[in-house]
Amino acid sequence: MQNQIKFIPNKEEPGLDKLSDADLVSRCQQDLPDDIEAYRELVERYEGLVYNFCVKTIGSPQDAEEVAQDAFITVFHKLKQFEGKSTFKTWLYKIVHNSCRNRISKLARKRQTQEAYEDHMKGVQNNQSLTNRQKLDNRAHIQEALTLLKEQEKEIITYKFILGMTLQEIADTLNLGESATKMRFYRAMESFKAAYERSGKEKPAPITPKP
Repeated sequence: MQNQIKFIPNKEEPGLDKLSDADLVSRCQQDLPDDIEAYRELVERYEGLVYNFCVKTIGSPQDAEEVAQDAFITVFHKLKQFEGKSTFKTWLYKIVHNSCRNRISKLARKRQTQEAYEDHMKGVQNNQSLTNRQKLDNRAHIQEALTLLKEQEKEIITYKFILGMTLQEIADTLNLGESATKMRFYRAMESFKAAYERSGKEKPAPITPKP
C-alpha cells in the first residue's frame, strides 16, 4: 500500500508478533491511547489484506488507500468498545465493509471492479491445455460475465474469493444467517456461471466453496 500506515519497530516490545489477535486486542484495550504498540501490530498484520480488499472493491488505489486509513482510524477509536462477540478479524471486516460502502455511495461515478475479479478468476483457470488465445478469450468472457452480475452478487463473490473469507465470516459481516448466506453465495455463483455461458462457449473451471 502506498503511503500506508508505517511504524518504526519498538525494540523494547519483543514478541508482539507472536500474540494472537485476541491478546493484542486485550493489550490495546488496556494501553490505548498511551501505548500503541499492540495496535501497531494489528495494523501491520492486516493492512495489506484491508488495502487489497478496498482497492478491489472500490477500483481506485487512491480511494482505497484513504478508505483503508479511515478504517484503521475507526478501529483505533472503537477498539475499547469491542466486546469479543466475534473474532477481531470479523469485526474488522465489518468496519472495512461499511467504509467501502460509504465511499462508493459518495463517488461521482461508479468504480469498476472487473479487473480484480478477472485477476482472481484467471488464477482459477488451471487447465494447462488451453492455448494462449483460448486463455485470452476466457478472460474476456469472465470480465463480460461479471459486468452482468448484481452488486450484491459481486459483493459476496469478492468476500469469498478475493478475501478468502469463510461463509460463516461472510454471514457475520453481512449480519445474515449462515443458511441465508449459503443461499446467496450459491445463487451468485449460478448467476455467474449462467452469465459466463452466455458470453462464450467455454465453461469456467469449477469452484468448490470452502465450508
